[in-house]
Amino acid sequence: MAIIPTDLLDRLRELERQVRDLMGSANSSPPMNRISGGDVVIGDGGRLRVRTPGGEDLLYLGRVQPDRTGGEPQQGLVVRRDDGSLALTVWTGSPDTLPDQPVQILDRKGNVVVADDARRRGLARPYVPYPLPAPVAVSRWESTGATSWTTLFRGPGIVQHPRLHCRIAAEGPEGAEVRLLCDGGQVGPAGGPDGLEFTEVLGADYGATVTFEVQARAAAGGTVRCRPLALYGVQS
Repeated sequence: MAIIPTDLLDRLRELERQVRDLMGSANSSPPMNRISGGDVVIGDGGRLRVRTPGGEDLLYLGRVQPDRTGGEPQQGLVVRRDDGSLALTVWTGSPDTLPDQPVQILDRKGNVVVADDARRRGLARPYVPYPLPAPVAVSRWESTGATSWTTLFRGPGIVQHPRLHCRIAAEGPEGAEVRLLCDGGQVGPAGGPDGLEFTEVLGADYGATVTFEVQARAAAGGTVRCRPLALYGVQS
């Protein structure tokens, strides 16, 4: 039997040990769940997708549907609440007619409550009215001497906030009153001859077109004058 040199046997044993170490390290690689001092790059139409423990999609970052005209991938952001409802989007649902992506925030009912204007600039929603300039001379305000509620101002509005802030200037003798109606129902309290200012819940659906009325009634033998100064939608 040939004599195998001792140093060759030692080298074989060392090779076996190195193979075992390599196999062990391959099966025990640390989890790749932390990145320090570098970037994560997702390209070629890929996307980052986050799901809830229940398997529902929570976030898309990267390629979103639908594709643009000609099959070009659309890159954007879609964030959902954990109940599945949309919360935030940077995308366009109609690339053929609206190629620019608006940024939109949605409520739990799917209504777009905040969005920028994708065609020009500034806000698309909510609609923010400017207070109407009022005559400085009180004599030019609408007036009534009737002792029953009389409508002096009427106009439409679009409901976008849960509450309404109202301010009405008034002038008249003691006992005169002013109030605000929405679709025939009084909103907030009535005010006296010094005017009316309040913030109150508006009982109308989001996006509904309603009719506001400013009414006044005078004390017996007197005249009341008033002028609406501001109607703002405000948060709850």
